[in-house]
Amino acid sequence: MSIKIISIGSYVAGKVLDNHMLSEMVDTNNQWIVERTGIETRYIAEDITTEELAYNSCKNALDKIDIDINEVGLLISSTISNDTVVPSSSFTISGKLGIESAVCFDLNAACSGFVYSLAVAKSFMESTNIKYAILVGAERLSKYVDWKDRSTCILFGDGAGCTILENTCYEKNLNKRDNKVNEEDNISDKKLALELIDSVLGGKYDQNRYLTISSKLSPKDSDSFIRMNGRQIYKFATEIGVKVIEELLLKNNIDKKDVCLIIPHQSNQRIIETLAIKSKIEIEKWFVNLEKYGNTSSASVPIALDEALGKFDFQSNKGKYIIILAFGGGLSYGASLLKIN
Repeated sequence: MSIKIISIGSYVAGKVLDNHMLSEMVDTNNQWIVERTGIETRYIAEDITTEELAYNSCKNALDKIDIDINEVGLLISSTISNDTVVPSSSFTISGKLGIESAVCFDLNAACSGFVYSLAVAKSFMESTNIKYAILVGAERLSKYVDWKDRSTCILFGDGAGCTILENTCYEKNLNKRDNKVNEEDNISDKKLALELIDSVLGGKYDQNRYLTISSKLSPKDSDSFIRMNGRQIYKFATEIGVKVIEELLLKNNIDKKDVCLIIPHQSNQRIIETLAIKSKIEIEKWFVNLEKYGNTSSASVPIALDEALGKFDFQSNKGKYIIILAFGGGLSYGASLLKIN
């Protein structure tokens, strides 16, 4: 049985806030920001909700393929910036998409949320015979940014990304579960087919509060803003990132030379460059688009994966592997292995 990504979509909207505009708000400048982060612009969604960002990214992914929306049996929304507590984002998004009935829930693992969602969805689809799943990572972090704190306000942006998963061994008749299913006959005729091989996840309690946001959904005071110890997050990310990549490759008996593309969480250019050096995987294999979007938390990986599709030659790399890597608050981390089919 295999689970495959058959479509990817993304969506950003709102005001484009560049570094020159930020320099008028806080004591900083374009050179200082670019040298320390690699970020040049980010989107600020002033008049659109997190759920609307998510919905539009889902529509973007769904418009690329031809499936029955009511064959979607699972929708996972990864976010730390929900619009409401109840109903959760996943139910609102499913309603907007016109899904009549599906398992829906939100998942909060901060910037690692999308990788967590991939692992959860794979297990869920295989065990419950679900044909299609929608995974969406959407964030409107701008509402949690302290625009007077130059150490954090330069980093974050708003956006959403979505992937559609297909269970290639889905059985229409549950009573025939014992019968052999021909995977090749069952899979839809899609241009994109990235097989989800495996994931490695982990986390540890951030007792030193290196990266936090208060529990308030409607920020009213300084405790509700994003607070981050950049040096400690850098140390954590560059150590755990290398470790989880090595664990994932060893677990699946994959050589580094067979990895053709890495989609890391778009947090900071320095972190990505350090990971490339420490992992001994050429920097050319690491896809980066944070200069345009900043850190969009759980949305960053699917946004980057969607953009990579338009720039990367998947056809000539069939049979090779893609690694998705993320790390974030919690502290959380994870990596997924995809095979290009």
